[in-house]
Amino acid sequence: MKIQCTVCVVNRSLPNVPTNLRKKPCKSTLAICRNPKNEEYCLMLFSGQSKTGTKYSLKTNIRQILTRFVNEGKCTVQFINPEHDLCIQGDIISVKGFLHLLKRVLEGKVSHKELTVSSMSVTPVKSKDIAPTKLVITKRSEYPLKGFPRALESLYINDIQRCALDKGILQLYKLRVLNLSNNLIEYLPEELNKLSNLRELNVSRNQLGKASPRQWQWLDGSLWKTLNLLDLSHNDLNFIPEQLAKLYNLTTLHLSHNNLKVLPVGIGNLRNLKIFSASNNSLSILPGSIKKLKLQTIDISSNNFAQSMPNGAGIYPKVLPVCTLKEYSAKKVLWARIPYSKGSLPTTLVDYLDYAKYCVCGKACFSIYLRQSHNLLLSSISELVSRSVEDGIFVPIDCYFCSLKCLSLASYNRHRNPVIR
Repeated sequence: MKIQCTVCVVNRSLPNVPTNLRKKPCKSTLAICRNPKNEEYCLMLFSGQSKTGTKYSLKTNIRQILTRFVNEGKCTVQFINPEHDLCIQGDIISVKGFLHLLKRVLEGKVSHKELTVSSMSVTPVKSKDIAPTKLVITKRSEYPLKGFPRALESLYINDIQRCALDKGILQLYKLRVLNLSNNLIEYLPEELNKLSNLRELNVSRNQLGKASPRQWQWLDGSLWKTLNLLDLSHNDLNFIPEQLAKLYNLTTLHLSHNNLKVLPVGIGNLRNLKIFSASNNSLSILPGSIKKLKLQTIDISSNNFAQSMPNGAGIYPKVLPVCTLKEYSAKKVLWARIPYSKGSLPTTLVDYLDYAKYCVCGKACFSIYLRQSHNLLLSSISELVSRSVEDGIFVPIDCYFCSLKCLSLASYNRHRNPVIR
């Protein structure tokens, strides 16, 4: 039996070797074989660093086998002589099958017919045998009929008129980049949020505008802590779900060339956001929470922003009523950025949390709040601003206030600072 995997060889006899001088993990072939002459079993390691192969005896030579992370496709085999640790990482099923056979070999439960191949019959790893980590598909004829390699880290499926996401992609747990631009995809499955390593998702130039609100549940799950780039441009979108504000680690967000009239109220929660574009939409006002952002680039050109908006200056309502216990609890969950889903909390509470309003101070508010429109100088939140010449230098923002204190502070700052008016 042989498997393709990534192996890092650690020499325990050299514990003081600096980390930067140690051998790095490399694509390898691991094989368990039996010598037909003396009928002893051994493990062979072939890699680009050792094309002739390294032989490790198995009989009374295993110090320990570490399988704590076997469900992630990782394990470590420690040998007595030489003092080597083989840190193995590969496909979960392959690694588990390899460990199962290794256990049977050590227990003497393997028949001679199962492993009759000598060490010479195991061929060294070749480039064509190494599972690819990147796959680019630009023609229908290039689409894999037997499924995708499990080791894929980058997958590009572009301009082949795909109407739906292949379920095989949902099994690529190592995937970091997924580019599905220029297709006919109308919605993404909820299971997409289980790709815990996904960093970039590009679904531009598709038909996500046809998706119902329930078909945006893929925004939940593990994506809130991993996704850095999201491109939803050119999708004829009429709305963006409020759940978008849960993607706290987004650094790049593209919403250009859609039919958006409003943006999610909690967009200011994306505090790591650096590049934001929402040009060529129908926006007339931005959420007040956008004041919390510190961007490098913002592009909101070709929208319908008014030149000035009533700001309600000098209007101070009566003291707000006391919030309910449910609202106080929900505020605490969102302020602490505690992850939640329909599986962890009652559905009614999840829906309540998803549609929160956000004060300019960053705190959530639900049924108890104040609301006013202000004007914001975009250069105060972004180093580079792209806008049409006729749009002017200010943009109206719809502000929510969780208390009279926040409203008073905002009014005071407006009079002292021309950035907000």
